[in-house]
Amino acid sequence: MTSRHKLMQGMAVAAVATATTLSAPSVAAAHQAQPGAGTYQECRGVTVDKNAPVVSRASVLIKAPLTTVWKLHTDIDAWATWIPEITPARKKTPGPLRPGSVFEWSPQNMKVTSTVASVQRLRCTAWTAPVNGIDGVHLFTFKPVKGGVLATTEESWAGHPVEADIPGNQAALDAGLNDWVNRLKSTAETRTGCTDHRGK
Repeated sequence: MTSRHKLMQGMAVAAVATATTLSAPSVAAAHQAQPGAGTYQECRGVTVDKNAPVVSRASVLIKAPLTTVWKLHTDIDAWATWIPEITPARKKTPGPLRPGSVFEWSPQNMKVTSTVASVQRLRCTAWTAPVNGIDGVHLFTFKPVKGGVLATTEESWAGHPVEADIPGNQAALDAGLNDWVNRLKSTAETRTGCTDHRGK
């Protein structure tokens, strides 16, 4: 399998579980990080499902302005310019992303509808929902640090399809999230004139 095919497979698998319909309040109430279980990312009270059989995280330092990174991440209608494997994608709700915003995308030619659970401008987004028997909760956080922006994505998968093959699903989600943040890094740095895409 070529690296491009692996990229497409990993991103598509990860994308399938990020589309969601759970409400923000139910997510906030059910998914709280617990001491000793690791530090979970949070977007205004929303976290991944810490009890899910599969939870993954990927982080990368992006040497680009926060505004550039944020625009790439939230301009869903323009995702095709840097992550075409999960497009076509478009917002159904006009205006900036906010709780309740709906958008559609098409991993592996499947039409998926996602609803935003939480958002804080220039800081984080979260969306959630059952897709093909998988309950996914997906967060992105952005933190200004020395040298750029620390972008972190974290996602949990739960449901019978996940439990049927936990190692396989864990590997797929790990690969998908890692590819996603590194594609974000590469695009943001290229557009701002940085040529070092090694993630250091």
